[in-house]
Amino acid sequence: MQTPSLLPKRLSSVSDDDDTLRTVVFSLANMENTSISQYIFALPVEAVDRAIVYPSERAVLRDGIGMLNLGDRTLTIVDLRQKFTPIDPQQDSSKFLILFHTQAGELCGLPVKDAPVLLDIDPDTIRSIPLAYREVNQLSFVSHMAIVPQENGLEPLQILILGLDRPPGQSASTTSHLN
Repeated sequence: MQTPSLLPKRLSSVSDDDDTLRTVVFSLANMENTSISQYIFALPVEAVDRAIVYPSERAVLRDGIGMLNLGDRTLTIVDLRQKFTPIDPQQDSSKFLILFHTQAGELCGLPVKDAPVLLDIDPDTIRSIPLAYREVNQLSFVSHMAIVPQENGLEPLQILILGLDRPPGQSASTTSHLN
């Protein structure tokens, strides 16, 4: 299954509804023939600093973690793709970096395939992912997903939400960002 295109959603899905979870949605590059290809990912807007074009100087990654000098800062690069399949640096088609803050406040970069999109997610579409499924499919870092309906008979978007403790509207803090 191919990852759905997010371009039509770019402007039409952002609303002023305070009950929704505001997210930055993205897909990972080079994941077409993996078990994760049916999913896209999201981060709560509060965790995201900005998205930038991935610099031509790429981070050298070991087990999905690397460092990149960006201006006067050195960032940790977290490549989620390494959780699912080895990525050849010569074949990397990541075009953007999402700069996000960890729970500890550290600024990190996440390589993504295309420009990320803002999307408000209705809390009623968010559900917990069973622990057994997460462990078998190497998704221990994701506890929730959203099943977002689409228009024109398209299959719903399956969005894995990173850094979410519980959906909006439930007690306690709603986001923990990435650890």
